[in-house]
Amino acid sequence: MLHPRTQNALIETLATVEGIREHHGWGSAPDLLALFHLPTSAYPDLVHYDFPVSPAMWHHPETGKPEIPPLAALHRVADALNSAPMRAWLRDWLHKDGRRCIGFAMILEGPLAQSPASTGVEARVVAVDLDLRVYRAIRVRDAQTPSITTWAVTPPGIRDTHLSTELTRLVHLARAL
Repeated sequence: MLHPRTQNALIETLATVEGIREHHGWGSAPDLLALFHLPTSAYPDLVHYDFPVSPAMWHHPETGKPEIPPLAALHRVADALNSAPMRAWLRDWLHKDGRRCIGFAMILEGPLAQSPASTGVEARVVAVDLDLRVYRAIRVRDAQTPSITTWAVTPPGIRDTHLSTELTRLVHLARAL
């Protein structure tokens, strides 16, 4: 189980990542993040993040345009990382410099199923940690700060989404390595 300080640091990191995305404006390509705890660092309560895939994964291989739906790309990445040739690389990458993977997050934009599109509420960051808690940072356009929700027991409307399923799949893979 994650220590409560690590959980709080993870929430702070998600807010920071969402703020960076807000600063760069709406309409950016999605990103997949691996979230790490580095207990040997000078700041043991910080959560670090890294990008396990190239931003090109969101682009169609023939046209070079960002035409691949984010959830389809995420599924493709999860399949690739779970393949035998990639598992050794992933194991090494996840444990590089003594770090410990504590979850995965996806940064994306899109209306939330629970909100009418007219509200301007969009998902910005969704994460799943090693304890299978789900985190969601949302922001109403032009709002000063995001709203971050954490579920220890995820409601079916969130748990059963493709995004949550694929992030959970990556967490299970990281746990196994």
